[in-house]
Amino acid sequence: MSESPTASSRLGIVTIGQAPRSDLHDDLATLLDENIEVVERGALDSLTLEEIERRYPVGDQPQVLVSRMRDGRQVTIAEPDLEPLLDTAIRTMADDDGVDAIVVLCTGDLPDYNDLGVPVLSPRRLVRHGIQALFPAGRLLVMSPESRQKAHARMRWQAAGFHVETLSASPYGDTAELEHAARQAASLECDLLYLDCMGYTLSQRQRIARLSGQRTVTPRQLVFSAANLLLGH
Repeated sequence: MSESPTASSRLGIVTIGQAPRSDLHDDLATLLDENIEVVERGALDSLTLEEIERRYPVGDQPQVLVSRMRDGRQVTIAEPDLEPLLDTAIRTMADDDGVDAIVVLCTGDLPDYNDLGVPVLSPRRLVRHGIQALFPAGRLLVMSPESRQKAHARMRWQAAGFHVETLSASPYGDTAELEHAARQAASLECDLLYLDCMGYTLSQRQRIARLSGQRTVTPRQLVFSAANLLLGH
């Protein structure tokens, strides 16, 4: 008797920018179980970059998030402006897309979404608990996409019990910027270099680790490992 094919699970991925996230697809082939089907939505899917910049000017707001438009351009939006758009995308996916779990491509604070009926995996919580378990009270070097995010990153990780240094370089910008930041990291003492954005790819992580000489982790590794444990067969 031949074996029946293994049933697939559906993982919803909600980006704070626009879907599809083509920069994520190669890594998903490596990180996700082959029997997990991916469905994508974006909080900014219905808007152009020009509309976003006009409707949601960042100005001097301190809490900003950085993501990627469908065409690869970087988009920056203040966290309070993004929250209702992201909430709508998450709830629409839970209601309409038949997913078994949702990953939000955002390392910012998220609600628990216990009312949705499907688990919503929060990168921030998964990463925080994972790093705390591996390097309790260690020296953490945090790379953020934007320099405006460094002060909040320092405060957040110090509250988690770490000695923290920060630097910035966008995963969506010039490769030279990332390499410059990696060389800066080489001169700093740390137990772990954490790339604090779901946009950093595995190839960027590898390049940064090689240039910096530091043990380096991207949240993609931790978050999609958790998705495998939840949905894998």
